[in-house]
Amino acid sequence: MRSLLITLILAWPLSAAAQAPRMSEAAAKDAVYRIVQHSGLLPTFTVREDATIKNANAYIKGRERIIAYNPTFIASIIDSSRTDWSAVSILAHEIAHHLLGHTLAPSELHPGDELACDRYSGFVLFHMGATLQESLAAIAVAGNVHGTRDHPPKHARSAAIQQGWEEAERMSERRDAVPLKVDIAFQYVVRFAGDDNTYYVDAAGCLVWFNDHAEPIEFGACTRLGEGAFVFALNWEDQEFFVDARNIIWRQSVNGMQMAVGRIEPYTVAK
Repeated sequence: MRSLLITLILAWPLSAAAQAPRMSEAAAKDAVYRIVQHSGLLPTFTVREDATIKNANAYIKGRERIIAYNPTFIASIIDSSRTDWSAVSILAHEIAHHLLGHTLAPSELHPGDELACDRYSGFVLFHMGATLQESLAAIAVAGNVHGTRDHPPKHARSAAIQQGWEEAERMSERRDAVPLKVDIAFQYVVRFAGDDNTYYVDAAGCLVWFNDHAEPIEFGACTRLGEGAFVFALNWEDQEFFVDARNIIWRQSVNGMQMAVGRIEPYTVAK
């Protein structure tokens, strides 16, 4: 991995205006190639520098699977975190969106998908030689590194990265997996239309992502409301949903219309 770090550093010419390092396409392509190598796959992505986007993005155009990044954004993250591992973690996150099939439905962005990609990022960075602190560097300095309203908060994303890193560490040491035991008392199951992830509300009113394999991660809140048309409010970052007495989840559209987007149901233990 040392060669990757050297490649990245040497590929950043100084900008005359800002005197800040700027990540070249060659460096990004090399990083993506090395990330994918640790997945046992051949790289089939087009890596593209794009100053018109805010940060980094994975999408499909025609038959191309594209990973685009803003070089100034990447440079600012590296400058703040003081490690180029932060750039690698951002690219790994975008690669995971492709590998997990999230880019097949680009209009659908879900918090569980983002946490799954963060988990992958931590997993692959361990195998590439990064420490846990280096794997968390981008989230540590920028929180929601992609800047969109659909990403979970910083603490949840950090927890997902750490889970992936620690799982990779366990596997490298050939330690047997500890059977996953969830001691959290879930109260409700939350499902959103078009989202394959399942979410829960625990006894403390926390909104939790949990997929039966990863440790539960709290990323939002479920608040009981007073009298009115709605019983609960679901919130994370700037996302807000409301639940009526029929357990239907509603969201207000940009033009003010209420749209049904899911259901919340009492949690029952499978027998």
